[in-house]
Amino acid sequence: MSSRCALALGCALLGMGAAAGSELQTVAATANAADFFQLESSGRKNMAADDRRVGLVWEETRNRHTVSQLAFRPLGDKQPFSEPLKLGERDAFNPVIASCGGHFYVAWIEQDSVRASVYDDTPPSPATVVAEGNINELTIGCRDDRALLGWSARSGKGYRVQAAEIRLEAGHLRHSEPVAVAPQDTYRFQTNPGVAFAKGRVVVTWHDRSSGTNLLYATSGKTLQQLDHQVQVNELIEKSYEWGSGSSAVRNTLAVGHNQRLVAIWLDKRASRAGYKVYSAFSNDGGLSWGDNYDLIDEWGAIVPQWTPALASNGRDRLIAVWMDAREDRKTIWSSRLNGMTWAANTNLSGDEQDVSCPVIAYSPNGTLHVVWIETAGTGSRIRYFSEQD
Repeated sequence: MSSRCALALGCALLGMGAAAGSELQTVAATANAADFFQLESSGRKNMAADDRRVGLVWEETRNRHTVSQLAFRPLGDKQPFSEPLKLGERDAFNPVIASCGGHFYVAWIEQDSVRASVYDDTPPSPATVVAEGNINELTIGCRDDRALLGWSARSGKGYRVQAAEIRLEAGHLRHSEPVAVAPQDTYRFQTNPGVAFAKGRVVVTWHDRSSGTNLLYATSGKTLQQLDHQVQVNELIEKSYEWGSGSSAVRNTLAVGHNQRLVAIWLDKRASRAGYKVYSAFSNDGGLSWGDNYDLIDEWGAIVPQWTPALASNGRDRLIAVWMDAREDRKTIWSSRLNGMTWAANTNLSGDEQDVSCPVIAYSPNGTLHVVWIETAGTGSRIRYFSEQD
């Protein structure tokens, strides 16, 4: 047995279904190479789960039109996903979903605006326009029973990140006024936002390349209107023989783990000869300060670049990171679990599935792990899903 089977979940999935409770199913598929799917929200927030069901959102391009789709799956053995529900009236992009306080909040980009709705057991709430502008990235997180939205929009010759809260009140979706999270005269190119709530503080992350290289920043406050503290999260590595061209941090994502510890992971090109690696940092005070950076990639994966990192937690004793790399000469989904402050050995999560990419993950509160990826075969592609009691 190879070392990559050191963790039980990875071994079970190499046999696909060998472990009780694991299952693999197709959510959507196309046989036309011109049609395709995307799971590319900022922070990879395309899936969320509660005690009863899991919700998945994705982009689907067919006949040169792109729509955003939503489907739910009841928890339980061999339960299929529902027929997809179209989000919005016209072409819609970058959908995100979060389960907050018993509600599934969903948002997407349509006609240069951020739109949001709530999907519970009743018909969905009417779509609400949260913000307008030249918006190109969107993410979501939770603050108790309400959702936090963050987005990046074109502003002058650069980009700025804004955020707002949405909440369900008396059957109607309400939203706060959007807040700029950082001054644009200092941070001119704010992209790839992340949002979270920990230790009583709202936290927003973003990348900025005003200095000439991509750096990862965080701001936090007791409310969105009181964001009062900004800090750089990634360590600044100067150009050198050992580190090549130095720092470049992109594609961050956030999760809140045990004791409300905030965890960030991102792609970091501080070892440029092998491309981007997945790095992490922790905050125990709601984003006020961040500790040392830790590499998630083991020796076997260090020879290839990593892509599309995602992160999920059940808020207590389960936190896992996933990404795609080609250390086996084909695209494979790999994972690492957090044990205290230590990341476990990398484990193959997609088994023998061929040409897979773009993983997204979520935990149910009971510890059920949900994983989705895109698989390409022949002229078509499909969205694949499995769940496992972790």
